[in-house]
Amino acid sequence: MRTQRILTVALILLLSVASNHLFAQEKAKSKTMTQSALQKKFFETDMTIDQLRKELADIRKQIHELEITASVPSIRKEINKLIQLPEMTHEILLNNGTVVKGKIIYEDFDKIIVQTQIGELTLSKKEIKITREAEREKAKCVVVGPITEEVHDNTRVYRGQLKNEGVRRADFPKIIFYLYDEKTTLVARDSTIVPGTYHMFLSGVQTDATIEPGQTFPFECVVSFPEKTPISYYIKKISWEEFDR
Repeated sequence: MRTQRILTVALILLLSVASNHLFAQEKAKSKTMTQSALQKKFFETDMTIDQLRKELADIRKQIHELEITASVPSIRKEINKLIQLPEMTHEILLNNGTVVKGKIIYEDFDKIIVQTQIGELTLSKKEIKITREAEREKAKCVVVGPITEEVHDNTRVYRGQLKNEGVRRADFPKIIFYLYDEKTTLVARDSTIVPGTYHMFLSGVQTDATIEPGQTFPFECVVSFPEKTPISYYIKKISWEEFDR
């Protein structure tokens, strides 16, 4: 029995050594094949990795700029078509104190239908206390800070900042300068459209001459007049348009 146990243990040890030897051979073979594969090139190129990275970055930049140029105007136009807010022509004060703003699109003896920003609303006349015209939201363009005057023999150059302090977009804001002599005679006048924010109107017309509420943009206006004409003072006037879309 003792001899049989010794033979069994010896057989197990022999099998273990053989197994380890085979595993080491397979590992060495796998390593040799991997090194051989790594030595092979996937493709031939004269460009370095850094050059390839730079070229890819340039391509991405060009694609990004192209996408912006091609898509932004059309997207803005589609948004303008979709967002058609009703005019706020009426304010309706209800008996419970609620104020409804919108445009009355139908009225009979018993009810009125109001087009609001969230859809049509039917109101019984028994619920209504007062119906009145709504105060129209407006833009308000003003000069903020000082206006500098650059004096030349036959020109005056005026520079400053124009701000929209209203609650509505100002379209094509313009500032006009009138120049007078000592006798209050008008000598010359000129104006400039103040460049501001890009906007596309529903008609498809595009402009960069709009100022949104709270925005401020610089202006420069050059007024020319006959040389050596005495200029005593100037008066400025600001105007703008207000389009619904």
